[in-house]
Amino acid sequence: MFSDNSNSLIYVHIGKCGGATLGKSLLASPIINKKFHTFTKIHVCKPPILKNASYVIVVRNPIKRAISAFNWRYKLVVEDGIQKNRFKGEYEILTKYKTLNIMAEKLYIGDELNYEVANEFHTIHHLNENISFYLKPLLDEISNTQIFAVFATESLDEDIFQILGSKNNLTIHKNSANISVEKKFLSGISYKNLKKYLSEDYQYVEKLLNMNNSSSVNKDMLLS
Repeated sequence: MFSDNSNSLIYVHIGKCGGATLGKSLLASPIINKKFHTFTKIHVCKPPILKNASYVIVVRNPIKRAISAFNWRYKLVVEDGIQKNRFKGEYEILTKYKTLNIMAEKLYIGDELNYEVANEFHTIHHLNENISFYLKPLLDEISNTQIFAVFATESLDEDIFQILGSKNNLTIHKNSANISVEKKFLSGISYKNLKKYLSEDYQYVEKLLNMNNSSSVNKDMLLS
């Protein structure tokens, strides 16, 4: 059950967007605590469609998010082995490709989608629950005025300061510094294929930014 009134805030935590860090800042924010009586985080499930509640959403460049998601799952499932059996088939796909670049290069054969690789792509946690998984059902139904704020991973510290008036001293689940350059690399073909395959993610990030009309996010960076 969700409280559907103007005092309710729904936090849409899209995976691999710095959402755990932002969640802590939101909970500690005097601005949030003064304005809203209830705070609900939505993660790895579709957000509720409410008519009076407000929403705060964190997004990220879709391709950068995909790289982060693949490498985070590779760490937990393959390298650390602590989630090896959490999702059926995920370990086998991660070990088959080893990097997102190798998988992305095979997403299309010419201009035709390689459905086998596309299905494998969706066995990976957080790649399956992509940006449009969260935003498409929500943004097609709610009004612009219900979006309280939009945060972006690429400018998270700045956004937290500008919107919440506080400094971010947290880096929860940050794995980027431990990832090799090879695992972050994308060839021209991989980038082109991911830009095409994740087109709906880009569409709904752009729709969100237009609905929010926020100057706190860098559109060029998010939509590149």
